[in-house]
Amino acid sequence: MKVQKFACRLGCGVAFLAAGAFAVRAQITINASDMFNQPGQYYRAHANARDADVSGRLGTPGGPQAWDFLTGPTDKVFRFDYLPVSETGYAAAFPDARFAERKTDESDATEAFLFLEQPAGRGRLNYGFVDPAFSETHPVSPFMPPIRDFPEIISLGDAWTVSTTFESEIAMEGIPDPEDPEGGGLLIIPTLITYSASARVDAFGVVNQPGIGFGECLRVNELAQYDIAVDLGLGDGYQTIATQFIRTYYWLRKGRGIAVQISSKQSDTPPPDDFPVAAAFVRMFETNHPDGVVETPTIKDLKITLSNQGALLTWTKASGVATYRVEYTTNAGAPWQTLATTTANFAIDAAAGKPEVPARLYRVVGLP
Repeated sequence: MKVQKFACRLGCGVAFLAAGAFAVRAQITINASDMFNQPGQYYRAHANARDADVSGRLGTPGGPQAWDFLTGPTDKVFRFDYLPVSETGYAAAFPDARFAERKTDESDATEAFLFLEQPAGRGRLNYGFVDPAFSETHPVSPFMPPIRDFPEIISLGDAWTVSTTFESEIAMEGIPDPEDPEGGGLLIIPTLITYSASARVDAFGVVNQPGIGFGECLRVNELAQYDIAVDLGLGDGYQTIATQFIRTYYWLRKGRGIAVQISSKQSDTPPPDDFPVAAAFVRMFETNHPDGVVETPTIKDLKITLSNQGALLTWTKASGVATYRVEYTTNAGAPWQTLATTTANFAIDAAAGKPEVPARLYRVVGLP
């Protein structure tokens, strides 16, 4: 049993002393329609077969920033197909799941499954997995209870936690007994794993990938903890023998879901945010998922009122925008100058309208 196997814009509007509405671009939002949750959808991804150097490739919190994943390991190709649970052969073990993700290693045709549901308003529910590479003798592992691994709507700054348990087995060669020639053989140890994870959307920008080009993205930083307990048959039940940690970064794109995934090696302590070596480096390069639509938050009811005290700009606050930077210029080709930065829904330009002051163009930039 290997724990690692399981883990495996800003915008602006311009006004010329006139009332109206204008658009404000903010960091993107990932919705359920951007994820893979419809039978018939698929994607293929390059992956590594050995530890991969990711020094300097993970980025930092905040943004905007650019991640160049055009290059990376190409040792393997994984194909992820989304299909009805009834076509997996494991429907009885996951009666509440509504669809499954089948991961196929194209080099040897081995398969693993996740069992999922995407109910409206609740996010993606994960009911467990089937993976012989995780435990050959106990590959079917329902979660008790299921977890919500991705919320319905995901934006910069969002955070969530999950916790569940699942049963597995550790198989190891038994120790031969000279007095029992028939002894030894394969020793099966029942295992109970408590899985917990905390995730935060901590960065945004643009990600560039082979085959599918570039697009705006959010980065999710997830730290997972596995508390491993075994039952040695001594009458004292399950006893914890180890705790392992894995840090995973997910790059989420509109219409591409999890476009890139990089996971650290498992360790006895939480891996640092900037871990240099990855046990998993998976980059999508082909898919039939429809392109996502980038929502554009808008500021409504913009009004500009002139008086002998200057110009008063007011607007209705936009969802997802925390701060507004009001800028002006006297010529469309000239540099923009900052008039004010505010969390309110108004700004005053005391110089506007004065005979000696040229007419001004305004723009308002939404900030996270």
